[in-house]
Amino acid sequence: MLTRYFVIKNKLNFLVVINIVLIGILIIVFASNILASSKKIVYADNSKLFDSFNMTKEMKRIGEKEFNTRKLSLDSLYSKLQSQTISEGDKKIVMQNFIKGKEELEQFNQNFASEESLKIWARIHGYVNEFSKENKYQLVIGSENKRSVLFADETIDVTNELLIYINKKYEGLK
Repeated sequence: MLTRYFVIKNKLNFLVVINIVLIGILIIVFASNILASSKKIVYADNSKLFDSFNMTKEMKRIGEKEFNTRKLSLDSLYSKLQSQTISEGDKKIVMQNFIKGKEELEQFNQNFASEESLKIWARIHGYVNEFSKENKYQLVIGSENKRSVLFADETIDVTNELLIYINKKYEGLK
């Protein structure tokens, strides 16, 4: 009878140890699932990102060069209009060319800015997608000087990190 008591007691102790180990494993699995599924939400300043992106700077230089070339042509026509030696017939032709050139310059400015902005934002969005996947971010909020975000802890601002990333991607360094 006594041996039967020890056998039952040993089985109970064994079951208790097994239960403790199983509970420990469940706790570890549960904790790791919670940590793994924690949402990573960050934000970046849209204005700073756009303005400091190397592609933006490059497109701005290209646009300014084209603008200055066209403006130089207009300045030349304007100088002809101001000349005292120009005949009335030539003045009308130069004036028409000047007006046409001015309209084309304004149209160029509008089209260039909007078209290049769309291209730049498309590139930024592609890079942000890759950046988010690499850093396991589930949500990246774009905020212009935090105006559309009511509150954001500075520790989740990834603007500078993202800016370095997109500039390296653009330059082919990453």
